[in-house]
Amino acid sequence: MRVEYILSVIIVLAIVAYLTSYMMKKKHYTKINALEKRKIELMDLPVVDDLHRAKELQLTGQTEKKYNRLKAEWETIEATAFPDLENCLFDAEQATDRLQLIQAKKAEEKAAQLIEKTKKAIAELQESLQELLKSEEQNLLEVKRIQEMYQENRKKLLTQSFSFGPALENLEKKLTFLEVDFSKVSELTASGDHIEAQKRLNKIDADTKELNYIIKQLPGILKQLTNEFKEQLQELREGYAQLIEQNFVFLNDTILEDIESIEKECQTVEQLIANCDVDEAKSKNQEIEEKINRLYDVMEAEIEAKEYIIARQPVLDDYIEFVLEKNRKLLIEIDRVAQSYALNHEELTQTETMQEELEEIQNNFDTFTDGLNSHQAVFTAVQESYAENAKALERIEEKQKEINHYLVELREEEKEVKDKIDDFEFNLRGVKRYVEKQHLPGLPTNYLDFFFSTTERVEQLSKELNKLRIDMKDIKSLCDLCDDDIELLIEKTEELVDSALLTEYMLQYANRYRHTHPEIASAITESLTLFNAEFDYHEALEHIATALEEVEPGSFKKVEKNYLEDKENKK
Repeated sequence: MRVEYILSVIIVLAIVAYLTSYMMKKKHYTKINALEKRKIELMDLPVVDDLHRAKELQLTGQTEKKYNRLKAEWETIEATAFPDLENCLFDAEQATDRLQLIQAKKAEEKAAQLIEKTKKAIAELQESLQELLKSEEQNLLEVKRIQEMYQENRKKLLTQSFSFGPALENLEKKLTFLEVDFSKVSELTASGDHIEAQKRLNKIDADTKELNYIIKQLPGILKQLTNEFKEQLQELREGYAQLIEQNFVFLNDTILEDIESIEKECQTVEQLIANCDVDEAKSKNQEIEEKINRLYDVMEAEIEAKEYIIARQPVLDDYIEFVLEKNRKLLIEIDRVAQSYALNHEELTQTETMQEELEEIQNNFDTFTDGLNSHQAVFTAVQESYAENAKALERIEEKQKEINHYLVELREEEKEVKDKIDDFEFNLRGVKRYVEKQHLPGLPTNYLDFFFSTTERVEQLSKELNKLRIDMKDIKSLCDLCDDDIELLIEKTEELVDSALLTEYMLQYANRYRHTHPEIASAITESLTLFNAEFDYHEALEHIATALEEVEPGSFKKVEKNYLEDKENKK
């Protein structure tokens, strides 16, 4: 049994080994066949047909050299790449047959790499061949396109020759050179040297485009130079002469020199046009245009400035006189007010400084007026001065209003303080009558001290206000203190009277407990002493209220309510 079992195992293993090797070989054969198919596809590409077609073109020169190089590349592929690929596939097949699978895999990978490399080389070769085959047709199309542009430019030169001025001769030369180049292209194409013909065509294309650009740009540049600039420079000369006749004066006058300098620059542009240097001529024209515009701006500024001066001179003259007169009156008013009031904001110094500034403005105005009358003043300088003076006058006038308002306020503030003194005295008398009306046994010392100090402060305020020269700043400060004192005195008086009268109400209410509660009797006695002897009404109220609250909680609020109701009814 043991022998039979071993034989069975061996047979099974043999079958498994056979099947495994069969499957592995089949996998590699499949891969080799796929590589073989790719190799055949490469070999079947129509490269040989393209080479034959190119040879029939009767190529010469650079084109022939390129054809020979491409043919040599294909022969190299046939002689080396394909045989090497065949050998790799053969080695892979042999290794698979011997079950040398690692070697088979290496041969397959090498074959795949060779196929990719060969495929890329053939693709590049085919692309170059197609370019070579199409070069003649492309050249013919390119020639047609360029010749159309050339003919259009030639037509413009013939029919619009006047538009190109000094550049015409140079442009005709460029046309002649292009004709020569076209002839050379025709010769190269006819001889089969299409690559050299393409190089020459590229140059003709660039030259034709440049010529086309020059022909399009030059008329506009030349027109601006010969028509616009010429007319503008003549207009500037005539305008300058007229302004000088009208007694215009220009600061650092170099206008004629500038015009002559621009005319020389125009000659430079003419030479650039003759040389067909379009971009430089265009750039130079822009510079000339800016310089001409600046000269126009200078003249127009003087004309506008003269119009401004004619309109503003009488107005400014009156304005200066008006503000000067206001300042003179303000100085008089300050002197008058200063005799009665202390001025705390340097009003006199500020007004004197404004007077000096106004005199300077007047002198400046007179100087420019003399310059205008003698035809020596530059209008723009005068305009600038007028504008600055007008702003300065507005600023000064605003300051004058501010100072004048302050002076007026001093008198108004004095009147307000006088009215307040009357109110203070009225309130003091009212407080005195109110207290006397209560028929209190006396008044606390601290209350009397505050009453008399308030009265003295009001008297002091009245004395300060009656001085020959008063300081409203100090008086207003003292007035505010009096105002606070009167307000506080009224509050203290109200508190004093309320405490006294409420104490009386509390004492009357406490009498009901006088015989039943000894502590209440004692509190009444003590409270009466504080009330009649020491005049400490607040303490007397506290004393009796505290005692009553112990006997009858809430009694103080009850009595206080009755008192306030009676007080309200008496008003």
